[in-house]
Amino acid sequence: MRMKVCPQCGRSYGASKETCPADGHVLEGVRDPLIGKTVAGRYRLISRLGSGGMSNVYLARHVLIDRLVAVKTLRRDLSRDPIQRDRFIREARAVNRINHENIVEITDFGETDEGLVYLVMEYVPGEPLLEAMAHTPFVPQRALHIAEQIGAALGRAHQMGVVHRDLKPENVLLVPTRDQDDEVKILDFGIAKIMDAPSLTGSQQIFGTPGYIAPEYIQSTAIDGRADLYSLGVILYEMVTGALPFDYEYPGDLLVKHVTERPVPPTERLGSVEPAMERLILQCLAKDPSDRFRDAYHFLEELQATRERLGGNESWGGLNESQSTEYDLDAGRMTVPAPPPAEVEEEIAAAASEPETEPDGFDAIPMAPAPTLPEVERAVSGEPRRELGPLGIHRWRRRFEALVGATESMRASAGELPRGISDRLELARLTLANLEDGLQGVQGAHAAIEDLEEEARDYRTTLGRAIDLLAQKLSKTRGAFEEMVRARETLRTRHDAMRRKLKEGTVGEGESDAVLWELATVEETLQKQASECDAVESQLQDLSAELERRNEAMEGRVAAEVAAVAESMQRLEALSEAVRQPLEEVEGWVREVWAGGAAP
Repeated sequence: MRMKVCPQCGRSYGASKETCPADGHVLEGVRDPLIGKTVAGRYRLISRLGSGGMSNVYLARHVLIDRLVAVKTLRRDLSRDPIQRDRFIREARAVNRINHENIVEITDFGETDEGLVYLVMEYVPGEPLLEAMAHTPFVPQRALHIAEQIGAALGRAHQMGVVHRDLKPENVLLVPTRDQDDEVKILDFGIAKIMDAPSLTGSQQIFGTPGYIAPEYIQSTAIDGRADLYSLGVILYEMVTGALPFDYEYPGDLLVKHVTERPVPPTERLGSVEPAMERLILQCLAKDPSDRFRDAYHFLEELQATRERLGGNESWGGLNESQSTEYDLDAGRMTVPAPPPAEVEEEIAAAASEPETEPDGFDAIPMAPAPTLPEVERAVSGEPRRELGPLGIHRWRRRFEALVGATESMRASAGELPRGISDRLELARLTLANLEDGLQGVQGAHAAIEDLEEEARDYRTTLGRAIDLLAQKLSKTRGAFEEMVRARETLRTRHDAMRRKLKEGTVGEGESDAVLWELATVEETLQKQASECDAVESQLQDLSAELERRNEAMEGRVAAEVAAVAESMQRLEALSEAVRQPLEEVEGWVREVWAGGAAP
């Protein structure tokens, strides 16, 4: 299966692309040796969707349930580094627990016997925001609608202790659904940072993309969720104006300007940008994280205020339409499936096609399920697995039935079959029956895994919403607390000035006492607000602890089921090899008969 790579930036794309969306260079075709490999016995890689500095992403088919998924694999050289491998798995596990409708779900992760480190994501056919932004500037309502969903996803992720670190238009998918245009799905938490977790690296690393990277990455200062808000501000700036916040000549120049220069005001890029929109964007782009929004929930609060200031009630993408209760949008399952890519259609067509080269009067004998990798790859990636999903078993059954039909025709015309041929057909029949029964058992076990995963999604969604509500409340309470702190500092300054004037005799004691009483009232309010913050934080900690406890228990249950499925798959592989030999012997005999025109 061919893919195409940009010779300028190194990004990879499917075979249907002609030029790189990022820089316009003509793409060059190459071959990927992993195409056709079945990862972990379940995910057959169909085509390469893209690549980055650390990983590659493939379209794959779950062979047990015939579902398209996306599989991300860590680069081979990084997979051999225990630090990078542990980081990849640890962060996959963390993102798996976020469970937000605007974040692409991670459903599986692990490492194969051949050392391939992978994670499995839901496959969401949609348009990357990068491509949609070829038609910028967006109308304000659309830009705010997209930014709102990104902000909501970041709020949940940050509250769960995960920072994205590489938020950019390429990592945002826009998916049309029944109820709205532009449903956002955020991709690629592959370099996400888990806040408060011990670092697995011995050196500081700069992550991110030059156009969207926050200043603190370049300055190697502490990183938290406000770095993602900076990147979101750049995206919003670009959606509204059609340009980045800085003029630059080369990427290194752009990195420096994030630290040293003020962004070009959006109104200088486009005169029609409303002041309220400009204020929202520029606060995201403040150099000092403390001058940005305190968290994603604060950003969402100000975004809603900005929307109200802009006015206009026209619906963009269903913003003002009530959602039907008939569909479970929160589960993220109502995306309208796009037609599969050309590569998928080719794979389906190739799987369904069978040779028809036998003599007239005989059924064609289907080919045996082929190995998932060419023989030349065995020395590199280990022995390939046979395709054991429904399609593979179906081919074995078709091959057996075709051979039975051919031998029955020979029996009718030439009498009894040679005893060895009858014995081999009987052995193949029994082995194939065991293989089909075994596959049915594996599919049942996998259905149990899916039930467990659905249970996990349900409680993660319920607890996640509760966490969102408490986090929003905490954000507002902190905001009020911060305002009161500023008021206290103002009053303290006034009180100090009053004391000096009182000594000088220019004011009376009454005026000084009034300020003192006002200051005491503010101090009392601050104590109450601090207690309220502590109470909400305690509730959040309890909810997070409950979520962590349930996640740990669920992951243990799922791991046990997955291990059982893997063991069963190994038995099925042995049966697959056992059925191959007798069928090949019978087929060889049938072909000899056909070639010679009579039974030996």
